[in-house]
Amino acid sequence: MEIATQETGTKIGQLRLLYAFMVTRSFVAGRQELLEAGFTRHRIANWIRTGRLVKLVRGVYSYGRGVENHRAVWRAGLVAAGRGSALTGQSACEAWGFVETKDQLPRVVTVAVSRGGSRQLRGQSPALAQTVFRLVKRRFQPDEIRIKDGLAVVKPILALLDYAAEASERSVRFAFLEACRLKVFGRADVDDCFRRIVGHRGAGKLRPLLVLWVPELSRIRSVFEGLFLLAWMEAGFPMPKVNERIFGYEVDLFWAEYGVVLELDGGAFHNNPAQRAIDLAKQRDLEAQGLIVLRMTYEEFNADPAAAISRVLHRLNLR
Repeated sequence: MEIATQETGTKIGQLRLLYAFMVTRSFVAGRQELLEAGFTRHRIANWIRTGRLVKLVRGVYSYGRGVENHRAVWRAGLVAAGRGSALTGQSACEAWGFVETKDQLPRVVTVAVSRGGSRQLRGQSPALAQTVFRLVKRRFQPDEIRIKDGLAVVKPILALLDYAAEASERSVRFAFLEACRLKVFGRADVDDCFRRIVGHRGAGKLRPLLVLWVPELSRIRSVFEGLFLLAWMEAGFPMPKVNERIFGYEVDLFWAEYGVVLELDGGAFHNNPAQRAIDLAKQRDLEAQGLIVLRMTYEEFNADPAAAISRVLHRLNLR
């Protein structure tokens, strides 16, 4: 009885150690990590057999359950790829926050590796039965990998380059503008991207955006503002001030020499009566100061960007 009690106590103690180890790793760890943490091969095999550790992909396990979020799945891909790997492409763009995650769990995880060849691994747990881990060969400089929320991720410019090779032109434009909005893509990145883009499969989608980049894009607060500015710059007309404070209010776009303000209204303007009332009061105050205030919805702009630009030009007396 005493021996059995000691054995039970040892098992409970080891499980507590395992939990403490896994909780710092999104409950995902590789066999080698477990061995390096001091857990024996016999104990690891027993935990796998009894379901304490659930196999996610070759050599990678979760603690007593399937994975429940993107971060855990991304970590599984990084661990499976080995040391020196980093998320790239859409996975990196999602981790940086400039591509929206649509699925509850990612169906494709793209990991850049500096050693070995490109290959694919399939998820082996019920939750990851439809997930593919794509390992792609890339060469890194030491400063080209960042740590984002505890995960190795290629820097934004490299994430965008790999993303552009496979995503649609519209998706690349949105990702580019979100990167600008989040202030992780600026002047130095534009120059760097121009150097790297030669011969790259995504060049045709990114180059037009790089050509149009201006510092004002780093001041946008929405992709809608960025889309308008890109269309405006393509037309070659005078740049407005972006999110400038005038008469105590912050306005989206302001042509000071013409006294014209353009407010770009997303869905919240139509769906939120309180915000709509605030915005209309702001408009009346600005008009009382002698300014012309225009409003434009995303639906209006998206339906006919050229007509939307013409409407603003008309009020600026430029057409």
